[in-house]
Amino acid sequence: MASKGSFKITIDKDKAIFYLYGVWDFSLSKNTLKSYELESKKYSNVILDFSNVSKIDFVAISFLFLNTHVFSYQGASSTTEILISDFKRLYSPSKIQQQVFDWRYFFTPFKNKISRFSSDVVDFLNFFGLMLFCIYLSILNPKRFRWKSFLYHMNEAGFKALPVALLTSFIVGGAITLQGAIQLQAMGAPLLSIDTTAKLSLREMGPFVLALVLAGRSASSFTAQIGVMNITEESNAMRVMNFNLMDFLVVPRFLALVIVMPLMVFLADASSIFAGMLAIKSQLGIGFLQYAERFYETVGWSNFLVGIIKAPFFGAAIALVGCFRGLQVYGDTEQIGRSTTTSVVNALFWIIFINAIFSIVFTRLDI
Repeated sequence: MASKGSFKITIDKDKAIFYLYGVWDFSLSKNTLKSYELESKKYSNVILDFSNVSKIDFVAISFLFLNTHVFSYQGASSTTEILISDFKRLYSPSKIQQQVFDWRYFFTPFKNKISRFSSDVVDFLNFFGLMLFCIYLSILNPKRFRWKSFLYHMNEAGFKALPVALLTSFIVGGAITLQGAIQLQAMGAPLLSIDTTAKLSLREMGPFVLALVLAGRSASSFTAQIGVMNITEESNAMRVMNFNLMDFLVVPRFLALVIVMPLMVFLADASSIFAGMLAIKSQLGIGFLQYAERFYETVGWSNFLVGIIKAPFFGAAIALVGCFRGLQVYGDTEQIGRSTTTSVVNALFWIIFINAIFSIVFTRLDI
């Protein structure tokens, strides 16, 4: 029977030679392991001698090398050499040493985001240009235009959103008018609440609130619809049948929202102003007739037109973002959820951005 593993130490100048004997494998006693670990830590340069080892496994090799500052080894058999080679490959210094911080890795996420953003910008410009070209072709050849799809999306994306849009405009308009009336009444100028809140409703709150509602409803709807078509291969089938996806999926949705938005803004303005009339009536006691007279005297057509001018741009932004993100969907249904979320966030951002640009422009033009 082979003897159990043991070792003996001799000192040669500044090096310690550990002579190993017997069987070194997973069956080593705890006393031998602990004794080796304690002795090996006393020396900074150790030479392992395997000449008298009858059997050794990878566990023992790992223990010997990980607990010792091994300078070199000697007397290893071919089997032992293979085990040592495997150990060095798995536990090379590049893998066990502490990694040095590299600033390039710190900026990698930002670099990737900038790269994705640049790619999205280029893709969107290509998408927008192709859509404008398809609209131009539809103008030259009206038979190319999908009238049925256009009317369908005017109803689905526009008119069916009216109840929640009008309710939201009513609530927001009433709340803002009430707060404004309270503050102006405290300042001794209650009638100014009619001027300020009516102008605010026509210029900002009516079109802006309506656009926010449609961004959450229609942009997500467009993305989900087109995304499902991509996943179920319907869009590929349309390409195989030589159908232009822009003509069938994008142009009708885009023009439907661009055209229906001004009408919806008009109705949202009416809802917001009506809520303001009720709020001022309840807070200040000003009757509807007096409100209408003051409204006619101080609120000009320019305020109404400012909101109407914004409307098509809001509709265009919502439709473009919804369709663009829908066409980007690929893979599985989880991607639909991600693209829908991205679509809504992007649409909200562009609505806020467009509204800010118009506010600056109209202020500079004194409109």
